[in-house]
Amino acid sequence: MQISTAGFYNRAAARMADLSSTTERLQTEIATKKVNIASDDATGWTRLGGIKRDDAADGAYKANITLARGLLSQTDTALEQVSDRLVRVRELAISANSGTLSMDGRAGIATELEAIRDDMLSVANSKDVRGQPIFGGTGDAAFTKGTGGTIGYAGTGDVATLPIGEGAQVQVGADGGRVFGGAADATDIFATIATLVATLRDPAAALPATAGKTLDDLTKVESQVTTARASAGARAARLEVESARLDTVALDRTEARVAIEATDLPSAMVELQKTMTVLQATQASVAKLAGMSLFDYLK
Repeated sequence: MQISTAGFYNRAAARMADLSSTTERLQTEIATKKVNIASDDATGWTRLGGIKRDDAADGAYKANITLARGLLSQTDTALEQVSDRLVRVRELAISANSGTLSMDGRAGIATELEAIRDDMLSVANSKDVRGQPIFGGTGDAAFTKGTGGTIGYAGTGDVATLPIGEGAQVQVGADGGRVFGGAADATDIFATIATLVATLRDPAAALPATAGKTLDDLTKVESQVTTARASAGARAARLEVESARLDTVALDRTEARVAIEATDLPSAMVELQKTMTVLQATQASVAKLAGMSLFDYLK
């Protein structure tokens, strides 16, 4: 039987090329990772693409959570400032309710109340780090002051939100209409103070009655502020829960990515050594046979 020298060399070359390719692949896996291109593992490559997209999305959600924390902190600080001013308004209303004030005393209380009202308006119109009104919803301003001194709510009533997860979002401000007045069933603190000031400046006005009504209204406004602060606190707590969830999901994805990409070093090194041994043996055999004249006898 005649053995084709060309066929022998072709088969040997193909075998050595296959062994060389396997060696290179194993060396790459050991030096880097198991899946470097789609052809290494099409299914794994697709899963890695999904993991990468999810990581990017959650990275954006994490950034929004950080921003939302800051915005809610600003909201709570503003509400705390309102609470402090309401304490002083209550003290002044109690003083006005004494019924023994002189006109100078009434004027002094009125002047201080006007200053507090203007200061409270400034707080109500404060803006967050994005330049958006904290209490104005999605509008450009929360409250406006008319030519007659009347303060009215100019916000939209919609509280701005930020996405913090797939299908999840959180409000990052407060409805100024429900905090300061302007929304349905909300007591208007600006109107309440204005009424007390007008009564203080009118010698003929029944001050005790107005002061008593002011104290009742203050109780309602204080409740509005407390409710808003509690809501902001609950949303801040939710952010912590969502942040922890994203951390857990990120860890799970990391483990999944490692499972796809990571090379089993002991097995890969054993396989590499075995492949290199076979390659070297094949190369040696071809070299030895190439120097023999056996083929001449078999032709």
